[in-house]
Amino acid sequence: MEARRRGDTEAALDALWAKHHSGLGRLFSARALDELALRASFDLDLLVPERIKQRIQPGTIPDCERCDDICCAGLENLVSLRLSDIASLIDLERTDLIQRKKPRFPESLLAARPHLQELTHSELWRTLPVLRQIGESHICAALSTELRCTLHPRWPLSCERFPYTLKAARREVVWGLRCPSQTSSSENVERSQEMFEATVDAYNGRVRDAVLLKHARRDLDELGVGQFLIGPKEDPFEDAAPQLGRLPVMP
Repeated sequence: MEARRRGDTEAALDALWAKHHSGLGRLFSARALDELALRASFDLDLLVPERIKQRIQPGTIPDCERCDDICCAGLENLVSLRLSDIASLIDLERTDLIQRKKPRFPESLLAARPHLQELTHSELWRTLPVLRQIGESHICAALSTELRCTLHPRWPLSCERFPYTLKAARREVVWGLRCPSQTSSSENVERSQEMFEATVDAYNGRVRDAVLLKHARRDLDELGVGQFLIGPKEDPFEDAAPQLGRLPVMP
């Protein structure tokens, strides 16, 4: 797999995290009360792959060629961006793909997917932007006319790990229900390991985002990342709710 190159904004974001990654340092900073409030509502423990159980057989990856579904389309497949994803899109000069406000999901969709309803109440999800979708089918705007990702290999973290899913409470990675097709081969062992590690990275990205949004919001503005974030008093949703057709049957 082609290596993921890092740009200037991504490097600056890494440097900002290096400044704030120490939990002890944050507790003894001028924003100690903010840190205590954050810890009261958010698990800030970073995970390491070696301590996470891999429940997926090595070499197992999505079999996209045989799959009739398009996981990059559909309102329910909206991609939430991490701070690192925003930085990458800035470096790639693809900020046209960043959508600040989220759609107001229809009640039928929220009822069918309780986890989505829970997600909409998350402060992180409400603050961070999403990857833009286009058309009535809500197709990811990063797809080419041949339905190939134009961002790969610098695509969002959630795309990199999909459908590998971390069950944080059990410290294990499992195959997500939203992907109905898979293939397993010794030739794919390296790729499956990359997806496993990306799953852990995606979780740690949530932790990093929570810390930086609390302690370094002004610095994020200076990096150019802050312009894509939703303010605490701003409505994170679009004005009108989009229409949604019949929901796909989950396997």
